[in-house]
Amino acid sequence: MKKGRARFFSLLLCLTLLFTGLPLQAHAAWFSDVPANAWYSQAVSSLADRGIIAGTGGTTFSPNATLTRGAFVTMLAKSALSASDLQQYNFKGSFKDVSTSHWSNRYVNWAVETNVVDGYENGTFQPDKAVTRQEMAVMVRNFAQSTGKQFPSINSPVTFQDQGKIASWALNAVKLCQQADVINGDADTKRFRPTDRASRAEAASICYKFLENCQNDGYTIVQKRVNNTPVRAVVFSPYDYTAGLVLGQDMVDGAESVTSLISRTGAVIAVNGAFFNMNNYTPLGTLISDGRVLTVDNMYAPEKAALVVAPSGEFSVESFSTLFSATLMDVDGNKVASFDNVGVNKWPSSNTDAARLIMTRDWGKTLNFSTRDAVVVDANGVITGVYQYASGNVAIPEGGFVLCQKARRQYEGNFFDSCKVGMTISLDRVYRDISGGELPFEPKISIGAGPRIVKDGKVYGGYSTYEEEGFGYGLTSSNAVRVCAGIRANGDLVILEANTTIPKLSQIMVVFGCQDAVNFDGGGSANLYVDGYWLYGPQSRLLNNMLYFTD
Repeated sequence: MKKGRARFFSLLLCLTLLFTGLPLQAHAAWFSDVPANAWYSQAVSSLADRGIIAGTGGTTFSPNATLTRGAFVTMLAKSALSASDLQQYNFKGSFKDVSTSHWSNRYVNWAVETNVVDGYENGTFQPDKAVTRQEMAVMVRNFAQSTGKQFPSINSPVTFQDQGKIASWALNAVKLCQQADVINGDADTKRFRPTDRASRAEAASICYKFLENCQNDGYTIVQKRVNNTPVRAVVFSPYDYTAGLVLGQDMVDGAESVTSLISRTGAVIAVNGAFFNMNNYTPLGTLISDGRVLTVDNMYAPEKAALVVAPSGEFSVESFSTLFSATLMDVDGNKVASFDNVGVNKWPSSNTDAARLIMTRDWGKTLNFSTRDAVVVDANGVITGVYQYASGNVAIPEGGFVLCQKARRQYEGNFFDSCKVGMTISLDRVYRDISGGELPFEPKISIGAGPRIVKDGKVYGGYSTYEEEGFGYGLTSSNAVRVCAGIRANGDLVILEANTTIPKLSQIMVVFGCQDAVNFDGGGSANLYVDGYWLYGPQSRLLNNMLYFTD
């Protein structure tokens, strides 16, 4: 029934257009000075239809009139954001020649905040100054970076007759725009005319060709204000990428610059991950990579939230404890002894720390601390060495582990005293969720962070739930640079940076359509990188861990 009605109205529309003689392509007829066969006609009609450009009064467009800097950034702003989004840029910016009453004020504020264009050294923007062709090329290049759009190679590169007149700061932008068929030179003279004033027709053509030719490829960058807070985000389907968690120097307590981590992983998208102790660079949260538990931190678990990747590749926010137990068996496979609550890859807190620890190669090649008891277990679970009062040079076998403790307990049991070469030790782990049950899957990746800020598409929690996850009022109530990750209903991932409070960050992620979201580390550790473009960073602080995505 609905399909029949749709066909009827479609036919009625076609008949109406036929009898009125209105061309199917056109809105250029809106402007009396835009001929239907003009080279810029399609661009003008398309942009006018989208509300990106307007006429100069009555039915005129004035295609040959010069375009100003303010007018061109207005076109770009309207290409990126809705009218309601742009309303949030109605504030006094930093330029002394752009008042709040100036018609371009909000668009100039947007352009500067998103790094599309800068002002002049004398503190002016000169919004009413005619924009040049090379300035437009640079703005378009910057606009592409700020939105994640890619320049295709449509045209072969050319050397213009006036190539030497193109400013050095514009050369790369002109090249990208020329090859993408966004800006070309004169067909007859082979000149680019870099310092010529751009006409309104040229500007419309450039904007139109950019929107037509330059598309997002796998991800979209969103930079806008939400509730008057500037935010920078990347939105993408994680199924289009391979996710990974990398440690600084590939060690649990390692530290490495974010640029080095990105370089060696080949990351297309990268963000700092879990919090870490600045004194010894150990993570403050359970980390899992490729199904391998790197370290366990059950403090504040199971309330503490984590961003988790299932074996299927699906992302979710989960709250759980990671529980390890060890079982000793003799050479005949009979159980000898066992204990629970085993830690993974941690520094003992003191010489009297009696925590049982599993130490793997993710910690290093040796323990690097002395132990009361240390049992070396190979990749098959077979004990190959038993040590008492060992120094820190006990070797950790590749693929195996060392089960150890710094000190003994008052009621120690017979586990370590019963260990002999040739026996086996098996490790069992359980992911106990906040309800007391088990996670329905074993995480492929998990980044213990927090607090959780969105659940079921709504703002989640408050200062009491934040404290349950280990985050005090002072940490969550003040404005600070924060990074978070959220999941939309369609599975898309949103990674976002903003300088705000945790409650306001929750509201922002709901506006972005997230069903679930969790806060990551921030402050001096905040870094957000997308395909050669830094949405935030790079910061000088070394990172302990990073979530990244490769093609």
